[in-house]
Amino acid sequence: MASSDDTSALELRDATDLHVALVAGVCTVGLTLALKYGAGVEVSFVYRLSPLAPYFAYVFSRGAGLGGRTWMGLIVAITLGTFGFFVV
Repeated sequence: MASSDDTSALELRDATDLHVALVAGVCTVGLTLALKYGAGVEVSFVYRLSPLAPYFAYVFSRGAGLGGRTWMGLIVAITLGTFGFFVV
């Protein structure tokens, strides 16, 4: 039987998963819109999906002992790096 501490940890994990997924989705859509309409640069579909790479790493590694904020920061950094690479 699971204790109440296990249940609250599971609920927290689900909220963290939701937040990381939300950041990945917003960054993916934002990168596409910023490249196409903001910078006027046509970029391959694969590169526009680059914010999803750390998200999949998060999902398949079960967080790898890193906090959700670290993963969200990594997703944002990859997004900004991709934008900078194609615009500059």
